[in-house]
Amino acid sequence: MRNGDRMKKVLIVDDEKDIRHIFEEIFRHELEFDSVTFAADGLEAYTECSLQKFDIITLDHHMPFLQGAEFLTALRNKPGINQFTPVIMVSAYLPELPETIKTIENTFFIDKPVDFTRLSRYVNMAVK
Repeated sequence: MRNGDRMKKVLIVDDEKDIRHIFEEIFRHELEFDSVTFAADGLEAYTECSLQKFDIITLDHHMPFLQGAEFLTALRNKPGINQFTPVIMVSAYLPELPETIKTIENTFFIDKPVDFTRLSRYVNMAVK
């Protein structure tokens, strides 16, 4: 499904290759995204966010170099093309996140293991 003639683009940020692959399958085949970009850590994600605009970002928390919460804070606090892009944080460590992270606008939270029905619902809500 396309928004007019515009491609739907997702950035999948996770240090686990298997998780990135599963998410790619869901975004390409079930959610009909045209473009899938990957980042294995928060620093890579931050670089990608300076290069291209995404419709949505999925974000793990526990990663090397720059954790998900730190990436999200940096993304929201620095003006840029993805400053207000919807983010779905997907992590087994949600209870460990600071309360300030849990109140950031346009951010959704899903526990691992992932409920893919809930993920699809959040994506559809976020990209409308």
